[in-house]
Amino acid sequence: MKLPDEMALRYLSPRTLGLILLPTEQCNFRCTYCYEDFALGRMSPAVVRGVKALLAARAPTLDDLILSWFGGEPLLALDIVEDVQAHAQALAREFPGLRVGGSMTTNAWKLAPGVFARLLALGVDDYQISFDGPPEHHDKKRVRADGRPTFERLWRNVLAMRERDEPFKIRLRLHVDRDNLEAMFPFVERCRDAFGGDPRFVLFLKPLSRYGGRNDANLPLLASEPEWRRFAELERSASRPRGPLRPDDPPPLATLPDEACYAARGNHFVVRSDGRLCKCTIILDDPRNQVGRLHEDGTVEISGDAMRPWMRGLWSGVTSERLCPLRGFPAHEAAVS
Repeated sequence: MKLPDEMALRYLSPRTLGLILLPTEQCNFRCTYCYEDFALGRMSPAVVRGVKALLAARAPTLDDLILSWFGGEPLLALDIVEDVQAHAQALAREFPGLRVGGSMTTNAWKLAPGVFARLLALGVDDYQISFDGPPEHHDKKRVRADGRPTFERLWRNVLAMRERDEPFKIRLRLHVDRDNLEAMFPFVERCRDAFGGDPRFVLFLKPLSRYGGRNDANLPLLASEPEWRRFAELERSASRPRGPLRPDDPPPLATLPDEACYAARGNHFVVRSDGRLCKCTIILDDPRNQVGRLHEDGTVEISGDAMRPWMRGLWSGVTSERLCPLRGFPAHEAAVS
């Protein structure tokens, strides 16, 4: 077995802990391409206590604690987010050498100015918010659970963020497919006009993909060579110098350049609302994804056998295994291609 290199050792370090927390697995949206089944609800009080106990136990020996909020829609359980974040901030004050990072993937429906201000004060300062183009495209795909449109309220909430003085990062994730490809050119310009003077906002252009959702067969994915050439033109258009707004590196919950997917790291876990510990947010219910469990007292059970295939890229040195270990699971090859 090949020994891990210096970079890989960072992802085995006991002095760093990354948790992707699902405070609820319910969502108020029903995006047409979503892969989640919303079978679970809010994180139970016992699991919340377990998270806080784990953080308290690890804080004295950590250099970095990275909390990433995911769902479902995490802001449907805002009280849990605030409770855990406040606990982490208190630990950072108690242990001055501890750096705490907070990020969130949210649909932004509930990210009103007051909520945004509260979360910034608690250290959640890195956000990913998705749009599917201008309203006539977005509102066909990113719809509420009752079928109603969402664009205008989301756009209004994001515009309001410009009024804050604090440092933060807003990653505008723009989903591109065959249907909205041409409409994305003027929409990128709209984003540049709105946020191009503010370096806290960045673009992340993402071709729509199949991740195992019920509607996968009907998704209008980019497929032909002309479509991909046109997407490359869109990327070049978005990269033109015009203020700080620029295409961004992939977000924290995705592949990091020259590094490793969070799922490949030995010190990074997904904490589901029922206390199960997993590695990947895409195949949540796949049995191979569950690697352990968090208990109410903050102790964890971890299966070395379950962890091994996720971390194989740290030892093999194979870039593809490090950047997306899911590709090594044959049943899911199509979902991540």
